[in-house]
Amino acid sequence: MKKTLSYADALRILGGEDGSSLGELGEALTKGTLSALGVPDVLGLHDRLIRHGQNAITGIREKLTGVSRWDRTERVAAADLILRITAFFNALAELLEQHHCPFTLRDLRFTRNEQYRLFSDVLRGIEQDTPTLPPTSGGPELATPYRKAAGVLLLFLRGLEVWDRLDDAERTRVTETLEELPSRACRRHIELYRKLAADVPEFGVWANFSAHEKTQEQITEISTGLDELAQILQKLTTSRSRRRLTELENLYQAILDKPILDASEAPNGVVLPSVRDAYLDLGGLLRFTDENATPSSEAWWHEATRYDNLQPLLASLLTQRECLLRPIVLLGHPGAGKSQLTRMLAARLPLGNFLPLRVELRSVPADAPIHTQIDEGISATLHARTSWRDLADEAQDALPVVILDGFDELLQATGVNRSDYLEQVQRFQEHQADLGRPVAVIVTSRTVVAERTRFPFGIPVIRLEPFTDAQIAHLTDVWNRANTAALAERGLHPITADSLLRYRDLAEQPLLLFMLLIFDADANALQRETADLGRAGLYEKLLTSFAEREVRKHHPHLYGEELAQAVEDELRSLEVVAIAMFARHQQWVSAEQLEADLAALFPGAGVHAEETGLSGHITTSHQVLGRFFFVHEARAIQQGDTRSVYEFLHATFGEHLVARAVVNELARLVEDRAYYARRRAPLPENSDFLFYAFTSFAALAGRAAIVESAAELLAVKAADARERAAYRSLLVDMFREAPYPRPFPKRDYQPFKATITHRLAAYTANLVTLLVLIADEIDLSELFPDSGPPWLPWRELVGTWRSLPGDDWYGLLDTVRMRHLGHWGEDETPRALLCREQRTPVNVGECVGFELRVNASGRLEITNPYRLTVPYPNETSRMLRSVSLLMQGWSARLVLMVGPYLEHGGSTIGTWAMEEAVYSDPDEEEAEDAHLPIPVSWMPSSDILELRLGPCGVPETAASRLFRYQRILEWSLSRGFVLGRHEWAALRQAGEELAAIQDATTDPVFREVYQNLRVIIEAHLHRVEKVMPKRKLLEPVLETLRPHLNDPSVIDRVLDLATS
Repeated sequence: MKKTLSYADALRILGGEDGSSLGELGEALTKGTLSALGVPDVLGLHDRLIRHGQNAITGIREKLTGVSRWDRTERVAAADLILRITAFFNALAELLEQHHCPFTLRDLRFTRNEQYRLFSDVLRGIEQDTPTLPPTSGGPELATPYRKAAGVLLLFLRGLEVWDRLDDAERTRVTETLEELPSRACRRHIELYRKLAADVPEFGVWANFSAHEKTQEQITEISTGLDELAQILQKLTTSRSRRRLTELENLYQAILDKPILDASEAPNGVVLPSVRDAYLDLGGLLRFTDENATPSSEAWWHEATRYDNLQPLLASLLTQRECLLRPIVLLGHPGAGKSQLTRMLAARLPLGNFLPLRVELRSVPADAPIHTQIDEGISATLHARTSWRDLADEAQDALPVVILDGFDELLQATGVNRSDYLEQVQRFQEHQADLGRPVAVIVTSRTVVAERTRFPFGIPVIRLEPFTDAQIAHLTDVWNRANTAALAERGLHPITADSLLRYRDLAEQPLLLFMLLIFDADANALQRETADLGRAGLYEKLLTSFAEREVRKHHPHLYGEELAQAVEDELRSLEVVAIAMFARHQQWVSAEQLEADLAALFPGAGVHAEETGLSGHITTSHQVLGRFFFVHEARAIQQGDTRSVYEFLHATFGEHLVARAVVNELARLVEDRAYYARRRAPLPENSDFLFYAFTSFAALAGRAAIVESAAELLAVKAADARERAAYRSLLVDMFREAPYPRPFPKRDYQPFKATITHRLAAYTANLVTLLVLIADEIDLSELFPDSGPPWLPWRELVGTWRSLPGDDWYGLLDTVRMRHLGHWGEDETPRALLCREQRTPVNVGECVGFELRVNASGRLEITNPYRLTVPYPNETSRMLRSVSLLMQGWSARLVLMVGPYLEHGGSTIGTWAMEEAVYSDPDEEEAEDAHLPIPVSWMPSSDILELRLGPCGVPETAASRLFRYQRILEWSLSRGFVLGRHEWAALRQAGEELAAIQDATTDPVFREVYQNLRVIIEAHLHRVEKVMPKRKLLEPVLETLRPHLNDPSVIDRVLDLATS
């Protein structure tokens, strides 16, 4: 089966009895150098494209009747492709006529290779071998192929002779015409979709499934149980008789009437509602992979499309031809609902039209081929040796939908390298298609593990999103209906959504929301809190509550202090689990790693078999973690053995436990110090073994939640000034001793082989982090009292911090701020103060002031850096705070040099601008791909300085300068059509440059630069919607431009936007 459906293929598929005329066009479409795309002379054939496309989709309802699921999908895909191309050429023809353009497309006389460049983007976008989304009136991002084609067309026009013959007004009209093409093509596409929606259910699904984007705020009914998905797909059933696989169907549908959680997780008296009632249909983000796809990165999802209900989206994807040739990937965090969604899909896909085959990858051999994993998974489900192909044959025309649940478990638990797993799935699908038995495949995985696999081009990736407030409120109502009577019997009250929304970061995750509901149902614990607990307070209560329940379950005879100690032992074991993950810079830990850590740090953590009546050997790690609701175990089979990896359902549980372990150890050291001081005895050797083990492998600041929890816990431990002084004194003394050799411990903790320098860096960074949490500020001289100038040993030490992993270093920058004071005046006393980062605007002088008096004396006649501030959340701020903490002299000197730029030009001196260029650099005009869109990274500050300081009026640099003007002014489009300080500086320079070259326009080079610069400036001013500079600064600049513009009234429009 062909992977890509060309336009000619589509005509042939739908040709029916008109095969001769459509075949003639198909032959024309496949001649010439563009046969790969099937569109050689599209300009000459566009009339026929439109006419035959409209004929092909006539009577499509009859062409879809009585065919298999695959044949139906193939014909619907052909119709969709025809609609897209028809919409494009309809829109182009209408615009050229309506706007009275000064030429026709035939006047341009493009070569076939030029036509290829022009239409490759749009036609690849249309004929691509990836799933396609329907156009929506509210989704301009779906017009991207058309928008790219219009942009590339404009580039070609500017290089042709016909463009040179146009005056400025005609050029503006052509530009505006092409700007309208993408939206016009989308409107035509929508109209064609709607016409077919009544006859073709698939078009009804595709055309309407994103309507929620406009109406979500008006939704009052929350969708549950994937009912809508079942209804949608049932409509797509063909008229053939449905042969159901009763046994499999009953097994999958039985889940609907089971409790939403394992009944053993709930305390006595709590009623768990059924899946049918309590399962809420999830929302998510959708994006298709490209060559640089990184779905594990949050930044990659910034360009994704959000859907508040995934049901119509899944229905759309499962009925698209392309999704039978590549997998659909479903990502989410632990507890986000991935596995439950796959169970619901298996229960709700209408058998007879679809054949769901759900496979838990944890129960199949990790290194087996895909088809073997499916066979093993289905056999385990049915408790009988079964081949999936036999089931598919029995289901006849039903489309197999293979659901591979838990790819992350397969990777984590076994450590096998299956980075090509998705590619293997794709090859499996292609092979099945070649056999004439296409298969849809859905693969689920945790988001963070996605970095360990390659994503083929063009596959749809969905990331599950958290619950909305409305969903949380709805599930609260479901819970209360099931539990109101039981709560009343115990004198308790139903919980409210407002009580849950105080802890939104937990309540928005499905499994964690149930944890909160169970926690409150035990004794109305959440409702009893009259004020917010804070993160640390809530987690402490949650963890203690669940730990106590587990202890009572295994040791029902314990009470009072013994019970409290057993609960603390449970939490202590969990702390070691969290430390094991933290020290390794992971969000999970294997059973083998945990066994080693527990033996080194906390022996005896497990429950012995003889105490619980168990037989056989159970590992300590499984005893510790297998008992907890909020710990997820990933399992997989490798060479016959079951391997396990553990992870907290929410990363912040582990982060709180790390903070708890560190703060509790620090508190113990403070108590021991006071105890032995009262007895005038030395502390025992290596008394800080656990504290050093916890803090010498990774920086606490690497995870913001650890810092927040530690701050809250320290505020409780050291509530008054005397206690804070004791903590501060201990931390300062430990910092002073840190660089020197430690006594050799009787036992050692080595989660990984770390260098002495690495451990020193992590340890000292953590001591400083704890210091700024316990003290308002610390003078650097207090840390180095006997070393002369304190910045010398400080630079030596903090240089080792920079070698820590990136998250640790940047976390330190977001936690600790160094303020250099007293360096401007000759009579001031210089000081360097460490304090906690408050995320307030950054004073430039406080970051680089230490360099002011190096090789300088007397009065300083430079821009005073202490008068300059930059916003906290930008790259310049981070760079300045880094220079300050590292005390980098030359970097500070460079900042002092660009003080005028920071004062007048803006605060983005270190910021990269990244975009896909839709224009080309004239200096590279001779390159073969000079006109093709390419990724570009550049610095606005660099362009501004080049324009201001570089020579103008020089032919050799004229084209390059024009390019920089265009780039700076186009940059405002990505920031909401803003005229900011960069644009102000560029316009100021442009006014001077236009005046300078106006008299030199007899030179063809300067005449072209003068004309194009005027067009660029005028186009920019027409699009400005927001003005940042004050009117008194902007008006003189714009007035210098007025004499050079064709439409001077645009100056007045922009000035009206400026404030006085």
